[in-house]
Amino acid sequence: MSPWTESHSELVQLFNIREGARLNFARVEFTPKTLEEAYLPETYTLQIDEERKPEWFTDEMKVKVSDKMRAYIKSIVVSGDVSLLVGGQFVIAPSAKIECAHTMLINVMCGGTVNDIRGGTVNYISGGTVNYISGGTVNDIRGGTVNDIRGGTIKTAQNIWNLVIKSISKSVKILDDKR
Repeated sequence: MSPWTESHSELVQLFNIREGARLNFARVEFTPKTLEEAYLPETYTLQIDEERKPEWFTDEMKVKVSDKMRAYIKSIVVSGDVSLLVGGQFVIAPSAKIECAHTMLINVMCGGTVNDIRGGTVNYISGGTVNYISGGTVNDIRGGTVNDIRGGTIKTAQNIWNLVIKSISKSVKILDDKR
């Protein structure tokens, strides 16, 4: 597990894990029922993300891994008033109010307010308000309000009728506009 990537192949590389004849690790996915519920750790389930599982990965091991992952999700959910988020991985709850976030990874914004994003990556916005984006990457926007975008890249803008963008500069790139 790493706060900077969820790619199994990158994790194998990052931790220099060697595959052998015997499976010595398990690729798992720990996901919520829906992304809109990503701030609720109790909605997550664990699945093995491969055809076969290691013989040592018992039901007891699955419970232990689920407990560890659920504790991690609880630790990255932001639900209160925060003046600054720097570095790391976060899930933004509907009740959150964040003054400034930079050089970070927001996996899901389920609502709430982020006043200023200065770089980093936001993977999914399903609601809430972002007042200012001055750089970084937003992978998927499916609703909410963005008041001002001055730079960076938006990879996918879907359900644009649920999104209000009040100001966008010419330097912003929208790669896959599904309007």
